[in-house]
Amino acid sequence: MTDSHPPAVLPRYVYKLISPASDFNPKDKVLPLSALDKADGFYHLSTKEQAPGTANRFFPGSRFSDLLVLKIDYQGIAPLVKWETAKGEHPTDQSRIFPHVYGDLLQQHIVFPISMMWQPNLGSWDFTEGWEDRQ
Repeated sequence: MTDSHPPAVLPRYVYKLISPASDFNPKDKVLPLSALDKADGFYHLSTKEQAPGTANRFFPGSRFSDLLVLKIDYQGIAPLVKWETAKGEHPTDQSRIFPHVYGDLLQQHIVFPISMMWQPNLGSWDFTEGWEDRQ
């Protein structure tokens, strides 16, 4: 993953998914890397449109009891972001190109955390309209 393919219109916010939510400490200056982030050498982020798919694919309620989504100011981290195709994916559209942060992701760029609720009747996290503004 070396080529950067930013979207034509950059987002105002990007999102970092964390589970368990207890792994997030708002007092940390730098957001710790998850095991996957450490293995890949960057922070995995998603756009607003990508977050529901990422959550339901990688954080299923059958394995994770809670999910925290960090809303991050894109402009503050833009110099550290590379837009890259997901592993094993062949880009057919922008939905498969994800923002990855190379370097430290500072807490100062987090707008606020969003606690997500699992919907057992639907088998998915609650990403109903307006989810990105819940606090």
